[in-house]
Amino acid sequence: MGNYYFAKRVVATFDARWRGIPQTQEELEDMVWQELLLSYEAFRRDITPEDSKVDEEIDKILKAEKVEFNWRQDKEEFERWSKDKLGVSPEVFRNQVVHLVTLEMLRQEVLDSIKPEVTEEEAYQKFLDEYNTLFVELVEFEDIEAAKKFYQEVTQPLPPDALDALIWGDFILSYEAVKRGIEVEDKEVDARIQDFLRSREVRFNWQTNKEEYLNWIQENIGVSEEIFRKRLMHFAKIEKLMQAIAQNEQPQVDSQYEQYLKEQGTINTAYKNFFSVYPPLDGDVLRFSSLKEAEEFYNKLGREPGPWEEKKRKEPKLFKRPGFVALDFLIHMWGFKREDAYAMMEKNVGDFYPPAPIYKGYAVFKILKLRKADGATFAQRKEYYFKRLETIKKQQGFKEWLEKLKKEANIKVYLNQ
Repeated sequence: MGNYYFAKRVVATFDARWRGIPQTQEELEDMVWQELLLSYEAFRRDITPEDSKVDEEIDKILKAEKVEFNWRQDKEEFERWSKDKLGVSPEVFRNQVVHLVTLEMLRQEVLDSIKPEVTEEEAYQKFLDEYNTLFVELVEFEDIEAAKKFYQEVTQPLPPDALDALIWGDFILSYEAVKRGIEVEDKEVDARIQDFLRSREVRFNWQTNKEEYLNWIQENIGVSEEIFRKRLMHFAKIEKLMQAIAQNEQPQVDSQYEQYLKEQGTINTAYKNFFSVYPPLDGDVLRFSSLKEAEEFYNKLGREPGPWEEKKRKEPKLFKRPGFVALDFLIHMWGFKREDAYAMMEKNVGDFYPPAPIYKGYAVFKILKLRKADGATFAQRKEYYFKRLETIKKQQGFKEWLEKLKKEANIKVYLNQ
């Protein structure tokens, strides 16, 4: 029982390379018994760390904790720290460190015993995985059929007046947002500005470099900073209303506006005559002097029509951007299939990629940016990738060894907690 509780405290207190961080009580129990098994295996192999190794590990732990005393000399302060921080005496703390170092020595002994074979083809594939770089936006789906349906929608050609229809729809939603008292805070507008500038790869701090920011807005968007901010505020209100409607927190927009548009004949006419039919409101709405001015602003801002952008405005939480990252990251961290990742590399910026599995469910993808690996540079990096793959295979071999050890141990837990 003493060994069990000792191992349990070690697992709960210290991270280690041979295990993860337990997230549930079940995982904690599994790791405790694994710790005991590894401890027994180290004992069976007669692995015992030297005092100097243990001292070095204590040095690392205390350095990470940013302690200011010398633990070797100031025994009283060391004892106080050990009890306050870990709830144990220095002697128990040292025993815990001995345990950790012993198991690390066991791990290294097993790693050293594994002699993996690495081919040039494998090394080159790893090189390609890490040098091919891709930036996508994806929308998540739990159901593959829903993903397929959405892909069909986004790949249909847009009608010629799609941008004008978006401008009209935004205007109506802006009018409704004022009627319904939809408000946004300054920090929400600031966040939109930050996201917009990041998407344009603006490097300066817009909140501190005011003059540079004002000049950039004028040169790239063609309006004053005040007008730019006000229009982004309107977009924030529009999308807040769209999301509230999608979640049934607000009623749908009345069909009267559709009837009005039919009566007027064209979006341009309806846009011009709106306030001769509907009363102006106390609050300001998103309105331009003409559709042409609105089109120019939308194009400069990159506010696009179509099902992709419409869904993102309604359900932004479904959309993710992993960043401009290596395919290796997308494959191992996001669960992309290698064949899908490489097929995306053959697409053009702006293209959509059909539904494919990711780490959770399925996704439809939009290609934002890509950079292909230069195969000619592999020769310069060949040795590095041989060693890197050897390390990866050794680590995989250790995991397999550990699973086999646990299976052969056939542990049966009779302890009832």
